[in-house]
Amino acid sequence: MNIGKLSKFVNIKLLILFVLQLLIIIAILGYRSWKESSIECVKCHSDKNKLKSFGAEWAYITKEDVKKQSNHYNIECRDCHLGNGRAKDPKKAHKGMLKMLVIGKNGKVIPREKGYPGPLRESGDDEMFALLPKFVKDGELQVLPWVRNILWHDRDPISFGFDPKIAEKTCGKRGCHSDEVSQFKHSIMGRNFRQRTMRTWLNPYPHNCGPSFADLPPVEVLKKAGFDYKNTEEIAKNLNIAFTKEQAEAKQKFCNVCHAGCLDCHYRPSLKKGRHKFVKLPDSKTCLGYGRGASTCHPGAMMSRRGETYIGGDYSIPQGMEPDVHYTKGIHCIECHIVGEKGMGDIQRKASCKDCHINEQEAHSKGLHKNLLCAACHVNKLGGYQITIWGVGKIANKENPFHKYALYYGIQSPPIIMKDQKGIWMPVKIWPHSVGNIKNHVPPSKSIKFRWQNGQTRDAYYIVGTFDDLPAANKHLLWVEIEEAAHPYGKARKCNSCHSLDNKQISYSQWEFYDYDGAEPFKGEYKIIANSKSLKIVNIHNTTPIKAFKGRRLSDFASWIYMKDRWKVPGDFSIKIDRKKYQKYKNIYDKIFYIFKEKSPSKLRALHNLKYAEMLLNYSSLPSSNF
Repeated sequence: MNIGKLSKFVNIKLLILFVLQLLIIIAILGYRSWKESSIECVKCHSDKNKLKSFGAEWAYITKEDVKKQSNHYNIECRDCHLGNGRAKDPKKAHKGMLKMLVIGKNGKVIPREKGYPGPLRESGDDEMFALLPKFVKDGELQVLPWVRNILWHDRDPISFGFDPKIAEKTCGKRGCHSDEVSQFKHSIMGRNFRQRTMRTWLNPYPHNCGPSFADLPPVEVLKKAGFDYKNTEEIAKNLNIAFTKEQAEAKQKFCNVCHAGCLDCHYRPSLKKGRHKFVKLPDSKTCLGYGRGASTCHPGAMMSRRGETYIGGDYSIPQGMEPDVHYTKGIHCIECHIVGEKGMGDIQRKASCKDCHINEQEAHSKGLHKNLLCAACHVNKLGGYQITIWGVGKIANKENPFHKYALYYGIQSPPIIMKDQKGIWMPVKIWPHSVGNIKNHVPPSKSIKFRWQNGQTRDAYYIVGTFDDLPAANKHLLWVEIEEAAHPYGKARKCNSCHSLDNKQISYSQWEFYDYDGAEPFKGEYKIIANSKSLKIVNIHNTTPIKAFKGRRLSDFASWIYMKDRWKVPGDFSIKIDRKKYQKYKNIYDKIFYIFKEKSPSKLRALHNLKYAEMLLNYSSLPSSNF
């Protein structure tokens, strides 16, 4: 065979080999496309008669509807829901399919037909609970009594925590949002870092949320969801009663529902815009759980313990509080709390007023009150928890030593202000805590302690110690929770609410208890006094009778009855002023305020203009030492 014939033969073989490889690649891609197709999902869910035969007419939707609602135009049902899109039998098609999790009060996932019959929909006139399933009783809509929460389908159905493995198969699959999911797994939000840092009641510090009862240890990158029992064992060692893995799991599950996954921010189902509506930038209602109850996202423990509200109204605790003034102007959470260095889920906790209020911040930085956060004057009321007692009660319908009796909901006003780690005055939410059945004696702290000394947060606490002179549930560990508050912003508080004649601050708390366990609803109040010697919570008492449920003891849910004035923090919490200097500047302020208000209201509204800020600056930049 000569060179020319050999070359021709080789070229033919190579061509055949290339064609065969191309056919194999096409076959593989075709098989993958066929296997991952959702053709049977589309056929079934767009056939009203077929759905009617299954008693699921509410599940009717077309592929075009999904594309339009979700803005995902090249997507298959399986891309989000998994399952088998080629199977014609419903059981086979739905095997392994991701679904909305309907969480029962028994701590288990409830079947859809019992927990959420019908389509996902908004109902009722209470926005905080709009998406929860309801029934009609006495002509009114009420939430199904056995349903606690609904969670989206990127959660682990066992632990209820965000599951990165599910996200990697759905939102984070190749060609979708893989970078964003990777970023989220590195973020504090995705890792649930601070909650998982709390190993026992005192290691490294006490906290309103309690320790991480059975959660995974804190990690740099979140790789899985599930339980870990190292903390459980350590917590049990210091209890006078049993604490089992099952009890720890039940407690941890209901902690996990608060914490976010991808869909909590970006999935926004709506009657008007459809059940498959997604948003790129979540608005404030999405941050507050968007109608999924008072224990999801920011209406949960975060907002309850800080006493904050941004939206107000239905989305406040207690409901009906005034919204933050920024919300009334159409400003949403993420416009101030921007995404941080770690990308998705790394929302910056600290927001700067000077990004918008440039002139005011410049004047403020040179004025008498330069060592005060803006919130110190502009936050007037704090809601949420007013007392938290951890005691024996039901969790997931079973007895547990750590029922959190925190539904002492009320208003604390005006906020106490105190110095942070760097000496800057800030408003704080202060309230008493107790956990019963602690075994070891705990001495009091020498002074308040900040949880994060480097300033990642300004939250603080004071350990009062253990007391065992109660009728039951001894010993009780007491501490004072002290949390920075930043909302709701409103008109500045009155000068004399800080600058009293005796340099003393006083805040009043009025509340109502309406936990599902412990007792029938009752009301009460207390007072917080901050002076040169201490910060103390005094005269805690109920103003209506307490009718305990059968089998419940006051020591379980109202131990404050026996320890009324023991929540006391030593230290100087007074606001010292030079009375003559204060009166001098107060007169100047009153005069300027009168001029603008009475002579020219439009000028008062225009104080943000530089010339007016400079006018105030000239008055407020006089020498000062004690303000």
